[in-house]
Amino acid sequence: MKFSLHLLLAASAPLTSLAYLPSLPHSHRQASSSSSPTRLHYQPGQDKNSNSEADSSNVWSVLANTERWIAETLDKSNKAANDRNKKLREEIERKAKMHFADDKTEKGASGGSSSGFQPQDNPYARKEVSYVCETGSELCVVVGGIFRRVREARELGESHGKSADLRIGDAPIGTMRQTNVVVIPNCEEIAQFRAFDTLIQAINQARRRAREFVVKMDEDNGQTTNDLGKDWVVAINCAHLHPQYGMQTPEEQLAAMKHEEEEGEVDVNLQEYKKRRDEARRSPYPSVIVEVQSTPPPDFGAAAAAATEAKAAADEAKPDDDVTSDDVKKLEALFGMSAATKKADDPFYDALGEAFGNKQVAAQTPLSMAQNWVLENDPAFNQESSTFTKSNTHHVDAAYEYVFNNLAMINAQEPKRGQKSYIVFPKFLPTSATSFDRFAGQVSNIIRVMPSMKEKVVVSTFHPEHVMASTRCPIPVLVITWK
Repeated sequence: MKFSLHLLLAASAPLTSLAYLPSLPHSHRQASSSSSPTRLHYQPGQDKNSNSEADSSNVWSVLANTERWIAETLDKSNKAANDRNKKLREEIERKAKMHFADDKTEKGASGGSSSGFQPQDNPYARKEVSYVCETGSELCVVVGGIFRRVREARELGESHGKSADLRIGDAPIGTMRQTNVVVIPNCEEIAQFRAFDTLIQAINQARRRAREFVVKMDEDNGQTTNDLGKDWVVAINCAHLHPQYGMQTPEEQLAAMKHEEEEGEVDVNLQEYKKRRDEARRSPYPSVIVEVQSTPPPDFGAAAAAATEAKAAADEAKPDDDVTSDDVKKLEALFGMSAATKKADDPFYDALGEAFGNKQVAAQTPLSMAQNWVLENDPAFNQESSTFTKSNTHHVDAAYEYVFNNLAMINAQEPKRGQKSYIVFPKFLPTSATSFDRFAGQVSNIIRVMPSMKEKVVVSTFHPEHVMASTRCPIPVLVITWK
């Protein structure tokens, strides 16, 4: 029994390499020999063993090995599906021969049955699949890179919707589906499956909880240019692969044996199914599958009505709004008269000057406002060790990416005990303290499943909507305290 790889990609769920390897059927085969020398921008492996340490650090070998494994798994799945279809077709033809003596009827029956069971390829083999490599060895860098891939997938789906809405009068653009395989070969903290599985589950949980956030849209979203693609549905799915996928710990094996004893019977077919399912997800390296799907909104006749209205508006005669030279002269005379009759000393402005004194108004940025508030209200602030950074994002995936990239950057500098990092988000969840606290809670949940970080930091928040006056900062701020 062969197991199809489409279950592999189904959802259950800035050191970054620029390497990109498109999915080609024979990209893993050796190229034809050429007399001209090839210039290599990396150090090739010392031997032909794909599991050697030299090959593991070689980006191109990592991507080629992963692409080869996926291609072979898909081939096995397709062959198994075709074999099942062939057996089913032969069975139907055999039954048709038993029931129909007429040769013509027999051919018609067999022809109709065979047309319904044509060999089919796995649908994921026909899709565009790209391969990228996260070369970072620190887990914070890896987590930031995963959120970066999610953000890029979302932006790709949104841009597809905008491009489709711009094609007025042309053929409509259908659903877009793309898959990105993110290979993570160098992080030792996720070498064990349980650690990697727990991390991906925490990331997916954080993405799901983001649906509850109260997000404030930009003020200019009412403009026509920003309305493009807003009705398109962009869905992003995250699944994971691992060399040890599904391997149980001794405790889990003991619990499974006890469960079988309580049940009293063992389903051999179910066990074989689970075994092949796990084998189909055991890739050469820990990997994350990011799949994006951009679906057009349902059309209930609104598109045709909008096209009719646009055509009618274009055909409608426009009024004569041309500006003549006489109008310009009248305006010049009017403004010139007001300037000539204006008094040099206006008592209104003199009264304002006497009331408020000679004060100068200085513009403040969100970062300076947060810094001034923290300086006055946070007793644990240390001017020598504390850091401030700012992100103007209002998307959840970009906010997670920014936070973990900052953690990686500061962790590389060996922070001191008690050092604080203030991350200012002036446009992210500015009207809901509850949503911002939940965002910080999901950051803490992800950190708790990271072995190297769970005992190092504590996450807290300041927000303008907080109930406590001591944490009511005019700008949302995520505070990371190093223990």
